[in-house]
Amino acid sequence: MPKRDLTFNIEGHPGHRGNALAHALVEKLRRLLSALGQAERKYDGKPARQTEYEVVAATKVNPTKLTLHPVSKQANYDPIPAFEWTFEQIERVALGKDVDDRVDSTLARTLAEIAEKKREDDYSRLWINIDDRTVDFDEQFRARSAAIAARKAELEQPPTWFSGTSYGSVVGDLREVSDIDGEHHFVIIPPIGAQRINCVFPEGKREEMRQYLFRLVRVIGRLHYTRDSPFPVQVDMADIEYAATVQEPVHLLQLRGLFSGFDRRNDNLETLLNGL
Repeated sequence: MPKRDLTFNIEGHPGHRGNALAHALVEKLRRLLSALGQAERKYDGKPARQTEYEVVAATKVNPTKLTLHPVSKQANYDPIPAFEWTFEQIERVALGKDVDDRVDSTLARTLAEIAEKKREDDYSRLWINIDDRTVDFDEQFRARSAAIAARKAELEQPPTWFSGTSYGSVVGDLREVSDIDGEHHFVIIPPIGAQRINCVFPEGKREEMRQYLFRLVRVIGRLHYTRDSPFPVQVDMADIEYAATVQEPVHLLQLRGLFSGFDRRNDNLETLLNGL
């Protein structure tokens, strides 16, 4: 099978002397890698991605180009079939064609986020290509991806959640502290539940945040929810602390009565518990 490389291209804006803004480049590349990982898991049904992407070439002329080569994280895994399938689905979105049933609303929303331009001067054009196959992440691509996400969400029929806010706390590993344009953001990765939760910290906590990086923390503040998930999508932090990781062990005596009301095949378990 031929070698397969994907090139990420971002063309700068005239307002910045033809240069792309660094935060826009990093954000779009992160979204693309997230989409590649999500698509791979949908393709092969595995709980975690099996592929890493090596940067095999990089140029800054205009456009800025990063060439990525898929390599396996696991022995005896070929990353190319999932990689080809993923690019085919992205092409189908760009052409307005139906995508594979394995493309779900989450993946479609991530594709739409790649093409969403937050500021006009972030860049002029964004696209990817494999050889002579090119896909533009433009407004048309964003609209088509968003439409697929909405349609898939209706078919998936998730439980009904509600938008709103509450005061509480979330626990997770703290990652990606950033302070761009005066917006103080960080991300936590919970041990279960949401894949990631965006958080905003107050100005007065700026210096304190460094000590929590890559640590398990409890973030306390106002939790924001959407209709798409039972997990908060953002936390406006009021306070932060290290999360306790040690729990008291459960004693067998606490299991007494756990199986009351159930038909018993024999009395061995009851005898054991009563004899403790």
